[in-house]
Amino acid sequence: MGKIILVRHGETELNTAGIFFGVMDPELTEKGIEQAKRAKKILEDLEYHKIYTSDLKRAKETAEIINYKNIDMVLTEDLREINFGIFEGYKYEELLEKYPIEVKKSQEDWKNYNYETGESVLQLQKRAINFIEKELDLYKNTVLVTHWGVINTILSYYFSDGLDAYWKFSVKNGGIVIIEFSDGYPILKGFNIGG
Repeated sequence: MGKIILVRHGETELNTAGIFFGVMDPELTEKGIEQAKRAKKILEDLEYHKIYTSDLKRAKETAEIINYKNIDMVLTEDLREINFGIFEGYKYEELLEKYPIEVKKSQEDWKNYNYETGESVLQLQKRAINFIEKELDLYKNTVLVTHWGVINTILSYYFSDGLDAYWKFSVKNGGIVIIEFSDGYPILKGFNIGG
């Protein structure tokens, strides 16, 4: 029986500003650093064998703080947040002005819309699940430090039909989600711990 321990990165200035950002690369705020320190205290009660992190600064910084075992971390683009393409760097109100047609498309077909130069939520989910199936040993405990979209696609994949539950989870910055696998069967053992 192994666990995937998902950790959402700490807060950044772009989180507080309400800006669409996936591949943009801000650093943690002071509050984000504190959130990561709280997550570390919780993780100290959990054993893990490997730690993977998105290669974006906010996740990498969070991973460096929470990695109490000081084992080598594996950085990967597979755990990056969704690429919002032409939406990157804008607030919702700004997008309504600049890209009204694209905003409408993104709402009407949110699973498949790729933000013109980015990727779709469906593509994000395939990337995340392929990573898990290719890289992880589900009989061991593995920490993945990543982003809201990645965590929600993983949860939706294991606990609903494809993407049906994607919008039904709200993992806070610094929050921890634990999925335990019993002979390959996923069980949600913890949600938003510490966040």
